[in-house]
Amino acid sequence: MGTHVPELDRTLIDRDAALAQRDAAINERDVALAKVDFLQNTRSWRFTRPLRTLFRVMRYGFAATRELPEPAVAQVYPAAPEPLPSIEEAPDFATQGRLDILCFANIDWAARFQRPQQLMSQFANHGHRVFYIVPSSVPEQGELYRLTSVAPNVLEVALQRGAQEAYYEKTVTPENHQALSCALAGLITDMNIRTALSVVHIAYWSPVALSLRARHGWHIHYDCMDDWDGFPNIGEQLLSEERKLIGQADLVTVSAALLQQKWSALDPRCVLVRNAVDFDFFRQHCFTNDVLGGLCGPVIGYYGALAQWLDYPLLAALADRRPEWNFILVGDVFVEDMAGLEHKPNVQLLGRKPYSQMPLYLDHFDACLIPFRLYNVTHAVDPVKFYEYISAGKPVISTPLAELSLYQDVLYFATGVDEFIEQIERALAERDLAMIKRRVELARANDWKDRFDSMQLAIGGLYEKVSIVLVTYNNLNLTIQCVNSILRNTTWPNYQLIVVDNGSEDGTKDYLERLRDEVPETKIILNPENRGFAAANNQGLRDADGDVLLLLNNDTVVPGGWLDPLVLHLRDSSIGLIGPVTNTVGNEAKIEVSYTDIQQMQAFADRYTEAHKGQFFDIPMLAMFCVAFRRGILDEVGYLDEAFGIGMFEDDDYSRRVQAAGYRTVCAEDAFVHHYGQASFRKLIASGEYQALWDTNQAYFESKWGAWQPHVYRSGKSSSIK
Repeated sequence: MGTHVPELDRTLIDRDAALAQRDAAINERDVALAKVDFLQNTRSWRFTRPLRTLFRVMRYGFAATRELPEPAVAQVYPAAPEPLPSIEEAPDFATQGRLDILCFANIDWAARFQRPQQLMSQFANHGHRVFYIVPSSVPEQGELYRLTSVAPNVLEVALQRGAQEAYYEKTVTPENHQALSCALAGLITDMNIRTALSVVHIAYWSPVALSLRARHGWHIHYDCMDDWDGFPNIGEQLLSEERKLIGQADLVTVSAALLQQKWSALDPRCVLVRNAVDFDFFRQHCFTNDVLGGLCGPVIGYYGALAQWLDYPLLAALADRRPEWNFILVGDVFVEDMAGLEHKPNVQLLGRKPYSQMPLYLDHFDACLIPFRLYNVTHAVDPVKFYEYISAGKPVISTPLAELSLYQDVLYFATGVDEFIEQIERALAERDLAMIKRRVELARANDWKDRFDSMQLAIGGLYEKVSIVLVTYNNLNLTIQCVNSILRNTTWPNYQLIVVDNGSEDGTKDYLERLRDEVPETKIILNPENRGFAAANNQGLRDADGDVLLLLNNDTVVPGGWLDPLVLHLRDSSIGLIGPVTNTVGNEAKIEVSYTDIQQMQAFADRYTEAHKGQFFDIPMLAMFCVAFRRGILDEVGYLDEAFGIGMFEDDDYSRRVQAAGYRTVCAEDAFVHHYGQASFRKLIASGEYQALWDTNQAYFESKWGAWQPHVYRSGKSSSIK
């Protein structure tokens, strides 16, 4: 039988073991302090004092010239912290955080489904919320705005204003600007819009987008789809405002090479993003059907706006010369004089049809027309219908538009009635299967998905790249919760995540390897042992390629919109180091919070940060549970001091170094991050090792900077929490 150990004896054994650990830690501390004391009393230390002072002045400036102080009379060390909450959260590798799109449109969502709706649909498909703001309607009196769901992740928005305006002629009046700003403020608050991009489709909205940029820092993207100069019913004030917008926008994209040539002088960053086709949609829906049943003879088709840019006399002459051909025109009519087309027996004007039916009509077309008049407006058009026509392999007959010259080997150019008849007859007689395949493959290569990728790349370039360095050491559940929150809530559109593990033994490594597989852009560094806080962060910083570098503890949870204010404040060149306010930290960054559950944290963060928008204050030291700085600061100040070992006081040290280099260390009131606190050190506190580590690192810190000053809360009370 085994020996039975009474419960009291077991308790005494555990107590003796704990006391032995404490005594060992105290002894280690005393040895370290003795070494420092011995060093201070050597002749070499006294003789080299002037050299050390000169070295500190050269390296850190006059802010750090004091020698080691006399030992403090009394030092208060942290008490054992409250136990960590029990956290059970499954890994979620979906990168759900996306900035919102405020699309200041020129046409309703239900209008012809072309570039505006196609690109906004792509944003929506990629997880962005799209607020499609239309100028053509207003909500009921007393309502700030009206929302209508028009597609998954797309809401059409009507904003309240004083009066309707001719938005193709002029820009927003000051009175309407004020009303629109009020309506948008309500929308932004109600819909929790934290990070947004203003996409402008017509310069009428320019003052509104500029106000949003001034208020929130939201970039302006002008997507120029047409040469408005010469466009029907366009006013001179609008043209003048467009020129200003081109110069003031953060990004200008254009749909045609001629537009790029026109605007590059005002904005050299002007990016060409041509039109395209939803290839899969057209290929899946272009099949035999009866929408044009009962026709005899060839079908010559056109769909799109029947506007001023069509050559109606040409179409009327074609109908007269070839009465056996059926001319099918699908689209809204925007002109009064159609040269008698509406009276031709072989011409059908079918009006506007839903986008979903376009492939059905296309299936019936034996030949497709782009009969545009030739002038500056049409030469600057990259017709969406061309890409849609050829997705079915159909032959296309067009006037020689400048933008279509790229594709002259797969279509038929014609001018005048005789050439059009000749080219249409060639198209109708076409039996070249290889040519049909070439057209289909050309359409496949010009999909809206590819255009969106190009646009997203250009948009990403507007934002500083942020490298988030996350150091882990055990506490797997905390790490999962932290990473989940980063992937879900980081709406900043240009960031990378670098995780450095310090030899965890609790399954963290397996989780991180899975994270690398599921989110390939994440970088993972696995250390075989605990290299310490400073060394691990330095590893991550050396692998980072961001313009902004951010160090984050794994015992944090970030809410939506957490990163943006930190990055925006760093655009102030006087700021070297910035951190958020939080619920738990040992200095002025701590604020009182009202939530008692992490599920309530987001609502609190929204209220607090909105109430303190744009506010920050200088702070002597930034704790590195979350701290951000520009790459230039790292180049100038250097990496974290790895002599602090496992950790503690390296954040005090780095704050001093940044200040000595002439920069401010500040705390952002409009950024909040939840912090559990001391997740890695709490075991050391319980065992007494924390105190020894504190004493050793404090002594090293004071050898560089003089007496360490205990941190305080904003109430003025002292804090002993590191």
